[in-house]
Amino acid sequence: MTTSRGFSPADMAARRPAPPPKPAARPAPTAPTPRPAAPSAPQPQTAAEKAISPGVLADGERFKPTYHRGLMVSGMQPEARALGFALLWFASHKNGRISPTLQPSQQDLADASGLSIARVGVQLQVLRERGWLHLHRIEYGPRAGLPRFDLTIPALYLERVRAYRAAYQHARITD
Repeated sequence: MTTSRGFSPADMAARRPAPPPKPAARPAPTAPTPRPAAPSAPQPQTAAEKAISPGVLADGERFKPTYHRGLMVSGMQPEARALGFALLWFASHKNGRISPTLQPSQQDLADASGLSIARVGVQLQVLRERGWLHLHRIEYGPRAGLPRFDLTIPALYLERVRAYRAAYQHARITD
């Protein structure tokens, strides 16, 4: 096993001590763990959850101008905002839903936004990931299986729009 130069790698492996035995597995506890009590009030959302969870409009708030202002303060790339504005054209002014009869095709959105059809697909995904658009599949009828667009305003940006409006109202009153 040895050569004139010393040990070979095989000799090193043979001299390695055996690993220590593994400890025996402990049995699982038999007592059930208590369930946490249901919260009586909704838990505050983290900033990441607020950034994509849909906000709820208050009484008297209109969807289209709020969505428009929200897109402007969102900090998204111009392509995503352009597509958001194009989708807003097709949406209901009260709730942001696009009627199944008015669902735009990707070609319609490309024409309305000035983007290529490939870019429209990418920007639709960006809007979905950031919480500005929800896609639902139409379940029944002649359009079954096709996507239905519902525009939403993420809660974080809805708060920012409300803060902007409050500051604007305050500045208007004090002038």
